[in-house]
Amino acid sequence: MAVGNRLVQEWRKLRPYFSLLDFEEKPTTRVAWLVRGVVFAVAAWLLWGRLVSASRPLLSARPLPTIPTAEVEDYRFRLPERTRREIFTKIAAAENAERQRAIREKTWVLPGYPEGHQWSREDDRGHYERVALRNLAVEYRVSLTQMYLILDEGIRARWPGPDGNPLPGTSPALDPRTGW
Repeated sequence: MAVGNRLVQEWRKLRPYFSLLDFEEKPTTRVAWLVRGVVFAVAAWLLWGRLVSASRPLLSARPLPTIPTAEVEDYRFRLPERTRREIFTKIAAAENAERQRAIREKTWVLPGYPEGHQWSREDDRGHYERVALRNLAVEYRVSLTQMYLILDEGIRARWPGPDGNPLPGTSPALDPRTGW
């Protein structure tokens, strides 16, 4: 009980000071005006600091270096052809493995689609491809844009995948589902 009484007494001593922070009422004393001014100054200073730290990356960011499109011998997208082919082979292996997994596990099987909804399966595979490309970009220390450019180049040039066949450059036609 003694501790509770002591807290009540301390609160009663501090109560007049908390009335200085009542911003609904107009200050009536110089101390109240001073406290209000200090509170507003501190709040403005903190807000300004937050604003500066939040806008610094936007105002000081340098543009990303462009990926050169002019070809220099076997270099394209800042990578030699052997490295691009190596990356493409890994992408094609991941894509083929994901396609086989989707067929084996019969993903996106819906009423009326006993073999699975092809377009949805392909869309789902695109997610896994994006994850694989992101991991390969980190491994090879290149941008995700370069990875997609390499994939596009390999598909257009019909580079063989690990199974000896080129990757298909098309996607199944959209066949809207009638239900889930």
